Amino acid sequence: MNDSLENPAAPRSQRPRGATARPLLSLLAAAACTVLIVLLARTAVGMASGQRLDQLILSGAQDHEGTLAQYAATAVGTVSFPVMAGLLAAAVVLVLLRRRLALLLPLGLLVVGANLTTQILKHLVVSREALGPGIDITPNSFPSGHTTLAAAATIAVVLASGRGRVVLAPLGAVWTAAAGIGTLVLGWHRPSDVIGAIVVVAAWTFLVLFLDSLHTRHRLARATPAPGHGRRRRGGGAESTEGRPRRLRMSPADAVIAVLLGLAGVAGLAYGGLQLSSLQLPLDLEDVAQQQGSFVAMAALIGGGTTAWMALVLALRTPISHRSRSDDRVP
Repeated sequence: MNDSLENPAAPRSQRPRGATARPLLSLLAAAACTVLIVLLARTAVGMASGQRLDQLILSGAQDHEGTLAQYAATAVGTVSFPVMAGLLAAAVVLVLLRRRLALLLPLGLLVVGANLTTQILKHLVVSREALGPGIDITPNSFPSGHTTLAAAATIAVVLASGRGRVVLAPLGAVWTAAAGIGTLVLGWHRPSDVIGAIVVVAAWTFLVLFLDSLHTRHRLARATPAPGHGRRRRGGGAESTEGRPRRLRMSPADAVIAVLLGLAGVAGLAYGGLQLSSLQLPLDLEDVAQQQGSFVAMAALIGGGTTAWMALVLALRTPISHRSRSDDRVP
């Protein structure tokens, strides 16, 4: 529990500024992802209309011969045990090099929790049965295990990388989205499986960010001295800003990349959503034009959703510290 809550006399100004909104927003994002997973399972898997849209997009993906399908098929081929093991090992090495051992537990919770959730949903909770004519049942079900593994390994590296996240977040978003789309091209999964996998990992990511924000808020509240007890700067100057709560603000680089990813994500989501909503009803599962158009729209949705998720991760990730001078640091 936060010190200001334990001590009613503690002034509100002593709470670390910027550490209040992040836990709430992260928790709301995790809850929204959970609701989205339930809605996906009920509509795309449990309703005939949802299965028909899934089938239309899947047919377009399997018959697509453009550059998008070629790159996506290549990307999903990299989702192998050696590559995943290498990415997770890289995340551990980055944590050790940065001497942030406390990151190992939340990152492990994220990776294990996301993959375990996917397997439980796939094998114990959600079952897929054809609810109408022309519906093919893919060998793998909701959510996609390949996409979950790729997304979880990617976000673990991003969160462990420190300042390198401004480069790794965009690259990771592209690779994760391409790997998910590749499972459609190869006929391994349906669109709802891919979206469900990304949302599962996103839910666990926001949950971990929520817990980390609470921990950081508590730690900084304990480290903030009472008014009048701050150290004086060298040279006998005025009291340092140690007596004030530190701001938890994003770095300029994080802010720029988060905005760019957010804009790209909104654009992809808007384009994909508009294109799918404009499909003529009832859907003609044999219409090649509808198949191809719906596949491109779904690719935009997957790419937009993944980049928007990365943007939110950069925005909600709790900064380690923002100190104006080295001699103002809390021991």
